[in-house]
Amino acid sequence: MTSTTATRTNRYAAACADCKGWVLADAGTLSKSAAGKWETRHLDTCPPPRAPRAAAKNAEPGYYVAADGRAVVVVAGKRNPERTYGKVLTYPSDGSRPSWVYTPGAGYSVAALTPMTASDAAAMGLAHGYCIRCCAELGGKTLSAQVAALIGYGETCAGHMGWPFPKGVAAQRARLAAG
Repeated sequence: MTSTTATRTNRYAAACADCKGWVLADAGTLSKSAAGKWETRHLDTCPPPRAPRAAAKNAEPGYYVAADGRAVVVVAGKRNPERTYGKVLTYPSDGSRPSWVYTPGAGYSVAALTPMTASDAAAMGLAHGYCIRCCAELGGKTLSAQVAALIGYGETCAGHMGWPFPKGVAAQRARLAAG
């Protein structure tokens, strides 16, 4: 003698036995299969399959300016270089040295990031008194440090980033004289 189980409304959300899509609670049917297993199905027909999502485009590693004017550095992950994450330059309220702080999602909002130019770096450096790349205080006794205080970033960081910086003592003295 075989027993039959009546079909009833599902009380809990579950995967559809036919399409493997999600059936919300009270939006499908629940019945026992011939093998004695409970199965949930959509009420009428299964919805069409979704189109596959396009892979999210991560920003390339480098220095950027966010839409709100903050400096963002996008860094490649150490374990998986294809994955990137973002750090935002933060300036402490006590006037101490700024630092790059990991911010979730900062490296993924590609549409809101524009590559940082030398003039962007100079403006931010002059506004706060620190080099945008290495967070070193601008100014000092050396000729190069005095020029860096006028430009807004240091000579070494300019070389790493491809930003213009006067090369040689004569060019740096001329820049200091020009103000």
